[in-house]
Amino acid sequence: MGKNMLQKLNRLRGTIKDRVTRLNKAAESYESPATPEESEIILNQKLQNVLELKAQMKKLLAGYLDLPDSTNLEESLEVIYNMEEEIENLQVKFKILLTKYYKAPNADNVPMTVHKPKLKIPDLPLPEFTGKYEECESFKTQFMSIIGNNESLNDTQKCCYWKSSLKGDAKHIESNQDTFQSLLSALDARYQNKRSVIDTLIKNVLSVGKANDSPRN
Repeated sequence: MGKNMLQKLNRLRGTIKDRVTRLNKAAESYESPATPEESEIILNQKLQNVLELKAQMKKLLAGYLDLPDSTNLEESLEVIYNMEEEIENLQVKFKILLTKYYKAPNADNVPMTVHKPKLKIPDLPLPEFTGKYEECESFKTQFMSIIGNNESLNDTQKCCYWKSSLKGDAKHIESNQDTFQSLLSALDARYQNKRSVIDTLIKNVLSVGKANDSPRN
C-alpha cells in the first residue's frame, strides 16, 4: 500500500514539475500583446496558475508525510523543497512582468500597479492532533505546511485553524496570550517536558537492567 502511494505521489510530483517548466518558459519568452490591459489579463492568469501549483505542492508534501514511517523520504523531500523554491521564483518573475507591461489607464505619471491575486487556502483536510506524543512532530510539520506558513492568513485565522485541529486531550494545550506563536510554543513546551520524562524513565530502566545484570560476589 505504501509503495503504491509513493509511486502515485511521485507521478503527481512529475506532473507539477512539467507545469513549472512550461511556466518558466512562458515567463522567459513573454512578449507583451498590443495593450496593457491584455498583459494584465494574461499575466494575472499565469500568476493564478503559479498559486495553484503552490497549493498542489502543499498537498503533495502532506501526502509524503502521511506515508509509513519506514519510507525513506530524504530524497523526495529535497526535490519538493527545490520545486517550492522554483515556484516562488516563478511568482516573482510574473509580478515583475506585470510591473513592466501593465500600467493603469490615465496614469502616465503614476507608478505601475500590480494586481495581486488572492491566495486561496488549499482544499485540504486539516491535520488532527489528539495529544499522542508520538504524533506531535508529524502533526506540527503538516499544520505548518498547510496553515502556519501561509502568508495570506493573519494570526487570528491561524489560531482558529489551530484550535479546530486539536482533539481530545490536545484541546487543553492553551497559552495565556492565545496568539498563534504562543500556542505553538505551548505545544513545544508541553512535549519537550514529556520527552524529558520519557528519557528519564528510559535511563532509569536501563540503569536497573545494568544493575541486575552485574555479577554478584
